[in-house]
Amino acid sequence: MLTRVQAFERLRSNLDLTELQESTVARRQQNVRDVVAAQLTVIDSFLTGSYRRQTLIGPLKDADVDIVVVLDRNYRERGPRGVLELVTKSLLVKYTRTPKISRNGQAVTITFSDFIVDVVPALVRPWWSSWEESWEICDSGSDSWITTNPKKHVALSASGNRAHGGHLVPRIKQLKAWNRAADEPLRSFHLEALAWSVFGTSWLWHESVRSDWVSARSFFDKARNKLRHKLADPAGTGVDVGAYLTGSSMEKAISKMTTAYERCLQAEQAAKDGDLTGMHNAYARVFGDDYAN
Repeated sequence: MLTRVQAFERLRSNLDLTELQESTVARRQQNVRDVVAAQLTVIDSFLTGSYRRQTLIGPLKDADVDIVVVLDRNYRERGPRGVLELVTKSLLVKYTRTPKISRNGQAVTITFSDFIVDVVPALVRPWWSSWEESWEICDSGSDSWITTNPKKHVALSASGNRAHGGHLVPRIKQLKAWNRAADEPLRSFHLEALAWSVFGTSWLWHESVRSDWVSARSFFDKARNKLRHKLADPAGTGVDVGAYLTGSSMEKAISKMTTAYERCLQAEQAAKDGDLTGMHNAYARVFGDDYAN
């Protein structure tokens, strides 16, 4: 039977993409960017989301790879839904039969057989509207524009990971394993923003949260109390990244975090008692099938 250290090392490994998967993603996303650029006036395009922040977890078939395509601002007059429709038509020129292409919230989703690519059309905001670079993306639901700064999210993740000796990204991936096992009470980016808020992104971790298991328990304990409060977008846009949690969905998320916290406590007590089976069983109930002992 694995020790606790070995089990968490296995958990880390199970959540990583393989080299083949990485190369497949790299090739596919570049092809998608080229297709849009061949049809529309593209100012810039870049990877973003959990893949770019290195917090994407396997298996790849369940993953979304996000691409921001910055279009000429003249397209803005078409409105958010019109811009999304324009990008959809540009992709259909190449992908005529498969894969499936659909408009999905703020993106155009391409469902390949092995993973999903979300193409997020964006427009650079006018220079007078912000003191730093930011973008407007489409919200098809309200047919309005949302201000965002995904490059800053990537920079925050990278700086936080460096500050924590390379441990922050693996910790976030483990928390995403919990979120998946718990039927995803939180949106992926909200979970990451909570982790940045709990652990910080600019100073070294305290000794008490250096191990995988203690940091997980500490996160569940602290984050459940943060869910009732606004969590401002760390990129400084003013958006509440947890605004989608209301009423029963908020209570459900808090309940699931509390349960995870209690199971972490049970696992730690079992470890103290020398009960490895009980310890592994408790952690497996937190992290799901990715935790294998």
